Amino acid sequence: MDGNNKIVVRKIYKLKILTQQQGIKMGKEEVNRRKYLQIAGATIGGVLIGAAAGWYGKPREVLEKMVTETVERTVTKTVTTTAPPVTPTLTPTPTPTPTPELIASWYKKAAEPYGGTTIKVLAQGWEPNYYLRDVVGPKFTDITGITIDWELTSNELVMEKEMLDMEKGTGIYACTYDDQDMVGTWIKKGWVYDLTEFMGGHPELVDPWLDLDDIWSIPYCSDPRGHVLTIPCEYYPKTYVYRTDLFEDPTEKSNFKAKYGYDLKKPTYYDECLDAAEFFTRPDKDLYGFVGGCGAKTHEALGFDFFESWFPTHGAQSVGLEPYGKPVLPWGINVETWGASMARGGMLDSPQAVKAIEDFLTLGVKDAPPGVEMMIYVEAAEQVAAGRVAQTVTYTQFLSTFANPEVSKIAGKFKCDLPPVDREYWKPGMALAYADISGYCIPLHSKHPEAAWLWMQFAVSPLNELERAKTINTTVRTSVLMDPALNAVDAKFGGVFSLLRDPEKAKLYVGTPTEIGEYAALLYIYYTVLGKAVAGELTPEECAKELASTIDEKFHEWGYW
Repeated sequence: MDGNNKIVVRKIYKLKILTQQQGIKMGKEEVNRRKYLQIAGATIGGVLIGAAAGWYGKPREVLEKMVTETVERTVTKTVTTTAPPVTPTLTPTPTPTPTPELIASWYKKAAEPYGGTTIKVLAQGWEPNYYLRDVVGPKFTDITGITIDWELTSNELVMEKEMLDMEKGTGIYACTYDDQDMVGTWIKKGWVYDLTEFMGGHPELVDPWLDLDDIWSIPYCSDPRGHVLTIPCEYYPKTYVYRTDLFEDPTEKSNFKAKYGYDLKKPTYYDECLDAAEFFTRPDKDLYGFVGGCGAKTHEALGFDFFESWFPTHGAQSVGLEPYGKPVLPWGINVETWGASMARGGMLDSPQAVKAIEDFLTLGVKDAPPGVEMMIYVEAAEQVAAGRVAQTVTYTQFLSTFANPEVSKIAGKFKCDLPPVDREYWKPGMALAYADISGYCIPLHSKHPEAAWLWMQFAVSPLNELERAKTINTTVRTSVLMDPALNAVDAKFGGVFSLLRDPEKAKLYVGTPTEIGEYAALLYIYYTVLGKAVAGELTPEECAKELASTIDEKFHEWGYW
């Protein structure tokens, strides 16, 4: 088919969030927070684990078959992708009293032309989307008459399927839910709607309470002009999580001090983290000192664990937080020279990168539970919930699982804080941790962009956002993050809301640089090369050199220099 084709709290929007109902109607039954967590906990190990080997791990014809087999009818219309040349108003003036009834009535009226429409949504199968599917989605359908056909799959298959759908123009998906990592690709490829222009062309479909200034991660989801490409729907920073029943136990503290000469506490530096990991690694008691948030399998997860966590916390980047350092991004890549090696201004073969690989091999492999080489983020989180691990650096989307006593042995026994950094190489003013931002975009060939747009806004509407934060500890809105109603559940989730409310800590969390326009291809290089170090085929020094030189060669091949 042919077609025409910083993290900072910006401002606290003074919108009063009214108390939400405890139960949400879903068909003939009430789904409350307790029942939702039972469902999510029981399914965490299922859909999340994708069998895909990655975008470059399958023959292209196989991937195309996977996508095109989903098409239910032949597309014959031509899609015009040029948005109306208008200047939109991004932040509509809110109606003075945004009661739940008023918000619902607005959506009902706005959706009248699209009642009876079914939109197909592609998204990663994990807790945030289970919640949207099971709780928020049915509510949206009840109000608007728009049905959502969910396709939940692994993170890597989301990337593969959406990219093929967009490239081929098949229009299978009305909207896709993916990591903010892909925004740089959308900027380069031009495959998704410019939502700023879309709002300008459809003012009647812009929720009066959308208020983009209240969504603090919007800058990471925008192009260089400030035009929005993705609506954030999830914010799960990658944080350090530790067992308070171990770290605060008087006997453990006494024994640790006797062995290492200083007090056992939440580590600020990796040398302290390494000591704690060694101390708590007790295979005879089925206890291990550490597990990486993404395990150690040669899989996409290994790649993004390094450029999200290990390289930046070891200082393989430039100083800067507006919103991240340049010219060397937290990925270790220099965006002025488009080089990864030190010879080309990058840092992926630097002493900092080598130290990051060394520390990972100790913490993430040696001091981790057996079989970690076959684990990704899901299985790693399961080890934490099972009480087999003393500390980790993981996505806070798993905190609601850790906090659920029906599926977790550490409920009420953990806290989260900033990840440790390298004492020698990390410098103040550098990014420290990864902000895992995900949200919705609309492919240019979407058959139902208007209906999809209504759903995207509804997903983060004040009608739903406070209750969602209470249930699965995520919000994208400053007004909800600062709402006193979250104080009562903050400790349950390890203090994550207090962590994000602290502006000095919150600014250290950064998303994927939007300069990265070859995300999938670079990810493949990171994880395949780093996997050789895990397997013992390369030393840390050899791994760093091969990673840097391979990426240098690719940038040259792609015409960056």
